[in-house]
Amino acid sequence: MKKFLGLILFLSSVAVVAQKGVHESVKLDKPPVIDGRVDDWPMEWWIDPNGKFFSNVSNDEENLYFRLKVADDLTQQKIGLFGLYLKLNPKGKRKGKLGLKYPIGKDESEIKKEKPEAVTPGTEAAARIAMKKELISDVEVVELLGLAKENIVSSRLGLANGIEAMIIAQDDGAYIYEAKIPFKAFGINKKEVPLLGVEFETGRLVVQNKNPSANNTGYSPYSRGGAYGNPSMQQPQQNYNFQYNALSSPGYLWVGVTLK
Repeated sequence: MKKFLGLILFLSSVAVVAQKGVHESVKLDKPPVIDGRVDDWPMEWWIDPNGKFFSNVSNDEENLYFRLKVADDLTQQKIGLFGLYLKLNPKGKRKGKLGLKYPIGKDESEIKKEKPEAVTPGTEAAARIAMKKELISDVEVVELLGLAKENIVSSRLGLANGIEAMIIAQDDGAYIYEAKIPFKAFGINKKEVPLLGVEFETGRLVVQNKNPSANNTGYSPYSRGGAYGNPSMQQPQQNYNFQYNALSSPGYLWVGVTLK
């Protein structure tokens, strides 16, 4: 009898673990407008256990809809500098290979051109928000994943397959992201997908090899005096090495979504 009860408890715990991070697709009365204004999502956010992301996923017969909110300073820097991936796995697992990268981030030459902004006493909060807005002020390019051997790069407004994406910075500095992906855009048969794996993952800094004779493939916006090395955008009491390492680790969220 004790063995039997133990087995039940074990199976129950496995079921709880298996459901961790799994949500039902939320119900919307009508499709949302992909404009970065999320008042047409009348429900509570799904909260990331790590507190970095807030998200929701919805669907109808033809499309998937996504919204994301990010207020964490460091995660926002990773999005602005290195981009944000939205990846799908029709088998309900991690490591999706279909989806998009938007924004795609800045290249090294863009970061080199940036100059530190002066922050006068008493205006730190306003300057901080202005810098957050500047990070995503010009993000009109989308990279599509999994449609061809090489990723397809297009202007956001030039996409012809029904995919839409938008990111804006609110007045309080929070980033709001919305996207619409038709099932047919990636050849997904909704009826064959009981659980959809959805990943949000930021790009990351490629860590430089400190050996000067080695071939370095990464860069640090902080080592070159970039605007985003400004202390007002950094976490309190962080030195160069700590911030440098933090940027080399991507921000990540996975949710499993049962479709309607």
